[in-house]
Amino acid sequence: MCKKTVRQLRREKDITQEQLAELTGLTTRTITLYENDTNKLKKAKYENIEKIAKALDVSINDIFLPSTSKK
Repeated sequence: MCKKTVRQLRREKDITQEQLAELTGLTTRTITLYENDTNKLKKAKYENIEKIAKALDVSINDIFLPSTSKK
């Protein structure tokens, strides 16, 4: 499986941001931030990414996390 964004994975499961928030115990605002800003997702607590992966029935490695580029 190639890495996908949280939004892509959520849409494949046909659930809303609100439903994902309920499944993870995170706020809808947090889910929205993670979907709209991959840098926020990259800086998220590991446990939050783990909750999202579990709720979406994917591994953490399946979730797209942007790589850190050093300039």
